[in-house]
Amino acid sequence: MLKRFKHLFSRPASTPVSEDPLRDDDILRDDFSPSAETLDALAEFVRLVGGPCGQAEADQIADSVRTGDLPGDDIAGLLTWSLARNLGDGAPWTLAISVDWKAWDEIEWQTEKLLDTLGIEARWEWTRAEAERTVADGLLDFGAWLRPHGYELLHVDTGGDDYFAFPIRADLLQEARLYAERAGLKIEQADDFRASQGLSL
Repeated sequence: MLKRFKHLFSRPASTPVSEDPLRDDDILRDDFSPSAETLDALAEFVRLVGGPCGQAEADQIADSVRTGDLPGDDIAGLLTWSLARNLGDGAPWTLAISVDWKAWDEIEWQTEKLLDTLGIEARWEWTRAEAERTVADGLLDFGAWLRPHGYELLHVDTGGDDYFAFPIRADLLQEARLYAERAGLKIEQADDFRASQGLSL
C-alpha cells in the first residue's frame, strides 16, 4: 500500500532537455530548402548567367546559391540574391536589374552598370515620354535594344512588387532554359513577360 501511495503522488520524472535544441534556421533549412539536385541545376544556370564576369567569378557566384541569404529561401530567392547581392555596392560587376514596380527612373543607371559588365560600350536610353514610362515597358524596351548585341533579357517573378531581369547570351539560352526547368525556375522571355503584365504588342 505504501508503495502504491508513493507511486501515485510522487513527482513525475522530468523529460530530458536536449543540450542542442533545433533552431528555427535549422528547421527552415532542413524542411524548406530546395533539394541538392535542384541547387545543382540552379548553380549551373547561374554559372551561365555569370559568364561575362569571367570563369573564376562565375564559379563563385554559382556556388553562392547553395548558401543563400536566408534559411529556407526558395529558388527565385536564391537566384535573385546570387545575381543582385552586389548591385549598387561598388562591386566590379552587375548582372541584373532590380527595381520597385513604380521606379522606372531606376532602370537607366542600372543598365549602364550592366552594360559595363557585358563589355558593351553602347548605351540604352529611354525613348518614351516621361508620362508614358513604366518599369515593364522600360524592361521590354531595353530587352529589344539588347538583343542585337547578342543577349536575351530574362525575367523572374520574385513574388513581391519588384521587377527582376537579367541577360543571358543568346547562344546559351537553350542550355540555360534546360537548367532552369530542372531547377523548377520559371523564367520569362519578352513575349511571356509582356503577356504576364497584360501589355499588348
